Amino acid sequence: MKKRTLCALSAALTVSMLTTVPVFAQETADSDHKVQVTASALNVRSSSTVDSKKLGKLYSGEIVEYIDRTDNGWYQISYQDETAYICGDYVTKDIRESAQTSASSGNSSWDGPVLNRRNGTVQGPSGKETYYNLNMSRVVSNMHSMGFEGEYWVRDDGCKMFGNYIMCAANLNVHPRGSLVESSLGTCIVADTGGFASSNPYQLDIAVNW
Repeated sequence: MKKRTLCALSAALTVSMLTTVPVFAQETADSDHKVQVTASALNVRSSSTVDSKKLGKLYSGEIVEYIDRTDNGWYQISYQDETAYICGDYVTKDIRESAQTSASSGNSSWDGPVLNRRNGTVQGPSGKETYYNLNMSRVVSNMHSMGFEGEYWVRDDGCKMFGNYIMCAANLNVHPRGSLVESSLGTCIVADTGGFASSNPYQLDIAVNW
C-alpha cells in the first residue's frame, strides 16, 4: 500500500512538472526583449538620465534588443559595443514592421494620385496637397529648439526629410507642430505653417527640392 501511494505521488509530481515547464518556456519565448522606436529620432545615452552623454541616435521604426529595464523606465541596450540607455517613453513593445517603411519613397498604402512637380496639387489621404521649395535651415533649427530630434536630409525623390519623415507645413490648430500626418508621398511631420492654412485648414504644403 505504501509503495502504491508513493508511486501515485511520484506520478502526480511528474505530470505537474511536465505541464508547468511548457508554460514557462512560452513566457520566455514571448519576452524577446525587443522594442521599436516611436519618436522621429531618439537619443542613445551613456546612462539612464537626460543629462548624460549622447552616444548616438536611433530613428523611428528601428527595432532594438534591450538587456534590461531600469526602475525609472529606461532600457539598457548594447550600442556600438558599449552599454547604453534609451528612454522608455519613446519606444514600444508593439513591434510593427511596416513602420520601417516610412522613409521609403512614396506611400505604399495610398492608391490615389501622387504629388509631383507636374501636377502641382492633388487630393491626398489627408486632404489637399501642394509643395514648396525653400531653405529649411530655419525650420529645422526651430524644430530642434522645441525639442524635436531629427537629422535633415533630402530623399532620392526630392522630399526634404526630418529624421524618417517628410517635412510639411500645415494649419497648426489642426495638425500641431511635430505631429505626423499621411500624404501621397509618405508620412509627414508638421514642421512649418503658412498663409494658405487660413483658407484651407486641412491642406498640406510639402517641402521638396523641385
